[in-house]
Amino acid sequence: QLAHPGVEKDLADRAILYAPDYVVNAGGVIQVADELHGFDFDRCKAKAAKIFDTTLAIFARAKEDGIPPAAAADRIAEQRMAEARRR
Repeated sequence: QLAHPGVEKDLADRAILYAPDYVVNAGGVIQVADELHGFDFDRCKAKAAKIFDTTLAIFARAKEDGIPPAAAADRIAEQRMAEARRR
């Protein structure tokens, strides 16, 4: 987690990409959620493997929209939650 939002711009100015903590730590959430249904290693591994692709999508969205990766991650998360509510 960053000390404050301005740090992300400082990192970007130094060509350092920042991935939000809730993205890079998603594996822990995946495991805990899976335990509610009876832990299955292969199922968890398959879900955790998607974190890489999600991170790449965040960086691509940030570049496309000209926004920091944290803002792109928030937008993607908000879209996913809105889609889930519509189901």
